[in-house]
Amino acid sequence: MIQKKFRLNKKDTEWVLRKGAQITTDLFLVRSISNSEPETKPHPQFSIVTSAKLAKKAVDRNKLKRKISEAIRLDMQENLPMKIVIIPKKRALDVEYKEIETDIKKLFSKLT
Repeated sequence: MIQKKFRLNKKDTEWVLRKGAQITTDLFLVRSISNSEPETKPHPQFSIVTSAKLAKKAVDRNKLKRKISEAIRLDMQENLPMKIVIIPKKRALDVEYKEIETDIKKLFSKLT
């Protein structure tokens, strides 16, 4: 699980979804916006959004969220002051953790 200081609240998540720039990778659709107050939050903040369209069972959605958050936790660059919302594609349900991890690494390289 991502530490609380690295998580976005619901209001900020909705704001980033509306105003953020879009980046796509093989497994994810990502909306991001640079942090407006980098002196107060000099680290990235994340939110992972999964809907019932992605997978009907909550067990499957939660398992995917855990895999993504673990990959973020291990590969995070703390000097990147951004607000990031990750929306997994349907293909992400069927891949192994290693593919998710490499896609998250690609994502971080695109954001820097």
